[in-house]
Amino acid sequence: MKKIGTLVFFCLMLFMLPSLSHASAGLHLYLNGVSLSPSAEAQMIKSTTMIPIRVVVEELGFQVDWNKKTRTVTIHNDKKTIELVVSQKWATVNGKKVNLDVAPIIKSDTTLVPLRFVGETMGLVVDWENETKSVYLFTSDFGSEVTQPKPPVTQPDPDQGGSTGTGKDEGNNSSNNGNAGNDSKVDLSEIQTMSFEDNRLIIGVSKGDLKPTQQRLTGPNRIVVDIPNSKFSDTFSKTQNFASSGQAEFIVQDHPVVEKIRYSQYSDNPATVRVVIDMKQSQNFSVYTTKDPNTVVVDLNGSSPDPGKDNGTGTLPPHSGKYIVVIDAGHGAKDPGAISLNKRNEKDFNLAQALKVAEVFKNDPDVEVILTRTDDTFLELKERVAFAKQHQANLFVSIHANSINKSSISGTETYYSRDDESKAFAQVMHNNLVKGTELPDRGVRKQSLHVTRETNMPACLLEVGYLTNQTDESALYQEDFQYRVAQSIKDGIKQYLGLKS
Repeated sequence: MKKIGTLVFFCLMLFMLPSLSHASAGLHLYLNGVSLSPSAEAQMIKSTTMIPIRVVVEELGFQVDWNKKTRTVTIHNDKKTIELVVSQKWATVNGKKVNLDVAPIIKSDTTLVPLRFVGETMGLVVDWENETKSVYLFTSDFGSEVTQPKPPVTQPDPDQGGSTGTGKDEGNNSSNNGNAGNDSKVDLSEIQTMSFEDNRLIIGVSKGDLKPTQQRLTGPNRIVVDIPNSKFSDTFSKTQNFASSGQAEFIVQDHPVVEKIRYSQYSDNPATVRVVIDMKQSQNFSVYTTKDPNTVVVDLNGSSPDPGKDNGTGTLPPHSGKYIVVIDAGHGAKDPGAISLNKRNEKDFNLAQALKVAEVFKNDPDVEVILTRTDDTFLELKERVAFAKQHQANLFVSIHANSINKSSISGTETYYSRDDESKAFAQVMHNNLVKGTELPDRGVRKQSLHVTRETNMPACLLEVGYLTNQTDESALYQEDFQYRVAQSIKDGIKQYLGLKS
């Protein structure tokens, strides 16, 4: 739903920006709130906002090549290649032709391209500040992670100082004054203080019965904590330097792991404060609440004050300060799963493979593997999900073998359901798994599967091979094959977590 809201916002902004053609020729450009160099000024040309492509894409991690002879700009990274030709109203994105509203032009030795094209192709959110005649670009992870985009209107409201919001529902209004208007009837907890000490982020709150939620993100590494039914107190808001986007932050000086901490009134309805810790590397952590004084604590030391007990968030603290990976052997007991050509049960392969994964992780200094089942036991799908959540798993891997009514089909597949992070995890796991199985690569696929959809950590389901294929079946039940696959699963987990194998 959040992505849909961002898309609607982006589309409305694209329609609004051309109406600003009366703006001065030099429109200043910001990326994720940071001013770009003077050479990065956007310009309004023929009622279309044009921006310098080189500066923007290089800030986003793309490389830019210029072919003077063909007047072609090539923008590329490891996943995307974009080609634009000066004076041509088309471009190609990964070889697919895309029409442009306005052709790229060269002005003062700088190639300018339509903002609409950049936004759609790079996945940027666009904001306009009329008072300063500035264009703000936000990458999708920046916009969705800490602050939601302001609801746009068709024209700037002069009573709001040129803001594109409607005033009452505007994100920066609630963030800067601590009022969450849509939840005014709810008794909200107020964020009163925030400090980082002894490797812990300590958030002082007015009420102690909060149940914060948490998630770990990678690329870059971040810890995201949402505090429900909360807002910033007026006193706290006045002491913080909130940006126009509704976000404030502070740098953690000389810390080996933490770079900075960002926070905002992420949502007014329901009232939710979001805190993001930008990390220099992946780090185990726990989140818990205390009373007298009332606090929400993000503890990078890896455990709560009462190890083994509920820590106030409804989940158990991490085990032994290690990453927790739940390995789920699919099916079991009364549920045999698929049946092989030689009448062998999938559940037996799944369990044997899961046990070998646990074996290769034995005594690992960084990762603790926990199995959903260690024998021929039946578990409901919801029980497997609850198990992973209860143990605060960092990753979830479900092991299966495939079947189809066509014996010629062979190979290894990996599935994910939810988000970009699960997709990235699935891709890393699949690349390693294929090396281990040495079976045909049938790719990574998105599918709505209960255990990968309902878990709240990066999750994937491995279909190691096809029980209905003679070659695959023969391999699946061999111990040397299972050990090789177990090692490939370990390699994938360690690679995703940024750990040495």
